[in-house]
Amino acid sequence: MVGAVALCPALLMADFSYKETTRLTGGAIMQMSRALGGLSKSMRKVGEPQVSSVYVKGNRMAHVGESNAQVWDLDKETITEIDLEKKTYSVITFAQMREAMERAMAKAKERQGKEQPKSGDPQGEMNVKVDIQETGKTKSIEGLTAKEVILTFIIEGKDKKSGQSGQMQTMSSIWVTEKVPGHDEYVAFQKRMAEKMAAQYSQMAKMGPGMMMGLDPNMRDSMAKMAAEAEKLQGVHLRQVTKMGNNLDPRTAGDVTDPSTMPEGPTGGQVAEKAAGSAANSAAENALRRSLPGGLGGLGGFGRRRKEKAPEPAPAQQQQAQQQNGVLMEMLMEMGQFSTGAVDGSRFEVPAGFQQVEHPMMKMR
Repeated sequence: MVGAVALCPALLMADFSYKETTRLTGGAIMQMSRALGGLSKSMRKVGEPQVSSVYVKGNRMAHVGESNAQVWDLDKETITEIDLEKKTYSVITFAQMREAMERAMAKAKERQGKEQPKSGDPQGEMNVKVDIQETGKTKSIEGLTAKEVILTFIIEGKDKKSGQSGQMQTMSSIWVTEKVPGHDEYVAFQKRMAEKMAAQYSQMAKMGPGMMMGLDPNMRDSMAKMAAEAEKLQGVHLRQVTKMGNNLDPRTAGDVTDPSTMPEGPTGGQVAEKAAGSAANSAAENALRRSLPGGLGGLGGFGRRRKEKAPEPAPAQQQQAQQQNGVLMEMLMEMGQFSTGAVDGSRFEVPAGFQQVEHPMMKMR
């Protein structure tokens, strides 16, 4: 009877999985990657979709991407990081992570005290504005009814000494649905994980408010406002378009740029071919100039290369540049392929033959 009661929680837990796709779609960063993509393999990958799968099974959760994976085990109280490319893995316990984070927060607090001006008068002013608005728009995503919410976050800074000021704006178009079949299992796992962490991070909870009190009053007020309006963001975020930059327009917050409309830069082979051709032309011109009698090669620009006029940008490119003006980064995140089917237990295991290495956070201890 006792054994049956002990098994009940495990029997009540259902499996759940879904896929998440994140992609950089626009902005100055994307333009740069397109311009240099022909010369750099890493720059070509900037705009490629990053797909990860999330699996929940009882007290275990795994995030599996193309190059790495992370496994949370609430029974063992461990987090396992797996590098699928290097074929290595590392493990850290909740207690070890708490210790590392406590040290990091203590150092941050100490650094904050040293950097604070002796006069007590901050040399800069910072103002934070947060706004969360429902647009009233709805649409079907993955067969689910979702509503659009616009989240705007603006940080304004001003240096008292020079008088210079600037701002950075982040705007997100978030499509939220109230309920996804099976998603309750994911939420329940997060709650159980929070309960596990509560005991481990009790000391950090005492340090946190102290550091919060050191924040700019406007920052604290903005965080309080955001917490009060967070009800508008409750639910499952099926689709999110995030833009960073200046002068962002809420009316186009949900628009996604097609990266293929951006001009591509030359490949390494094209650059080498052009350079070789330019060198050959220069050598031929110099030889011709030297062969002419009386230095005629230097008269009237004869034999000299005529400066090429830069081609006018195509109308489509001009329009694209205008659209990208003020946007530093544009990113699209989508969730889908939700499933309540059984999850294979191997999803939470380290592949055979992988070598164990030290966890990065262990170095902070």
